[in-house]
Formats: sequence, structure tokens, C-alpha cells
Amino acid sequence: MSRCATVLILLAFLVPARLPAEDFTTARPLGMGGAHRAVVSSNDAIYFNPAGMSLFQRYSFEAHYLFSPELYGGAPDPEHVVNISVVDNQIAAFATGLAYTRIERGDDKHGNRYDLAFSVPLTSNFMIGTNIKYLDFARGGNDGAVDAVTVDLGLLMHTDFGLAIGVAGYNLTNTADYLEHPVSMAAGVMYSPFRTLELAFDWYINFQRPEDASDPLGAKDTGYSYHFGVEYLLLGQVTLRGGYLIDQARPGDDDQFWSAGVGYITKQFAFDFGYRGSVEDAKVGTFAFGARLFM
Repeated sequence: MSRCATVLILLAFLVPARLPAEDFTTARPLGMGGAHRAVVSSNDAIYFNPAGMSLFQRYSFEAHYLFSPELYGGAPDPEHVVNISVVDNQIAAFATGLAYTRIERGDDKHGNRYDLAFSVPLTSNFMIGTNIKYLDFARGGNDGAVDAVTVDLGLLMHTDFGLAIGVAGYNLTNTADYLEHPVSMAAGVMYSPFRTLELAFDWYINFQRPEDASDPLGAKDTGYSYHFGVEYLLLGQVTLRGGYLIDQARPGDDDQFWSAGVGYITKQFAFDFGYRGSVEDAKVGTFAFGARLFM
């Protein structure tokens, strides 16, 4: 069966030194502080927990735009990102996800990320998934280029009383990119006391955090981040989101971020907006826009 969709190509400007250890996020989890490993009911499952692609039987297309203005002196080159993704879970016994990301950050970083993800429901409440991704980036400085294939694995358990638990491991075949693609894992829990409210918490562990961000090939330690998020569905179509991130996992100084978001959703499409701001530096913030199409 052929399907046609209007592809939205959206750009982003990111300030890498202020990002968490994860290299890419989308508008909805951004607005929830990144607490999403047990939520993953959209195409963001590809990046956060691929097991979540089996939650709903549908075909969905997404595109996202992020923007972090260069508001402080000495910032690196702005980063432009094009990201589109498709998840198909309509007719097969397993769900399939495909995503493409193009990154341009001047001489500091430019290249492509390709994601191919699969998930299978082992029971009606327990799912498993994997994401195979190819990273092809050129970099300036002393941290070098990245040309690697690596794998993420995810598990997701949903209960009939509103509780969900997700576990995911990232970059399990070492990419040697310790700044943005470290060997790491996360566990998340989501509780929905009623249909319109979701409360989420994630604990993320970076096993390869450089002790000195200017020397990514040097000594490593273990870093942690803590993600708190909430999403509320208002009037059946408007989603309100908020979150908080305590980030001790990324290279460089620790930081904390607050976030907020809003969305509009129907049975055919959805639009999302999110914002994440630094507590340590009010001049640092990331805007995110997303469009989703359901078939």
C-alpha cells in the first residue's frame, strides 16, 4: 500500500555545550524535561526507547525544529538540524521506525545520523525494541570525526492501572564519541492516575563522561541526570507540559534546566512546542517545534 505525506523540513540551531548528554531530542519530551523513557507514545520512541513503537497500531510521520539563539559571548557555531521520521505499526507483527537527521554546526560538526528501529510486543503489556543507528559526522578540534554503527535496546512494560516502566541502553557498541554518543542507559517510570494526566521520572547514566570536556579522549567518570515531567490533556485536544532536569551527565559543568510545552492533537495530526531554559544561565535556552501526522 502506497502512502503519501507532505514532508516538512525544519531547521535547528543548538548550543552543544549546553545540551544534555543525549545528542537529539524532539519537541514533546523537551517540554517534559526529557522524562520520556516510559512515555514514548510518539516517534520519539526511536530515540528514547524503541520498544514504545508497539504501543499504538498506526502509521505516523513527524518533523521537528529546534532553535537555540546565540545569546552569550564565545558560543560555538550555531547548529542547524533537519530531522524527519516515520513509524509503521499497522499491519505487521512488529513496528518499524526510520529516521534521518542532518546536522550542520560550521567547522565544529557536520554530518548525518540514520536510525532504523524495530519493536515487538511480547505480550499485550510488555514490549522490546532495538534501534540501529549509523553516525557519520566530521568534527574540528581534537575530538575527531565519528563514523560508527551502534545499537540501542529498550524494554517497556505497561500495566492496566496506569503505571509504565521503561529501560533503555544507548550506544552499546562503543562509538568513541564521548561528547554526544556515550555508552549510557536510562530507566523511566510513568504514572497516569487518569486518562488526561501523565507524571514521569527518568534516571539517566552516562558511563563515559569525560572528566575534562576539552579532552574527550582523556579520563572518564560516571555522570547522572534526573528528569521530571508532567503532561496534561486539556479539553481533549490541548496538551500542557512541564519539566525539570538536573544534569550531571553531560561533559562540562553541571547544570539544571526547566522546561515547558504546549501541543494540539487530533486523530489525524498534532503540533507541539517546547522550551528548555538553563537555571544557571538565563541567556541559554532551546525552542522546539514539531509536527505529527497520523494515518
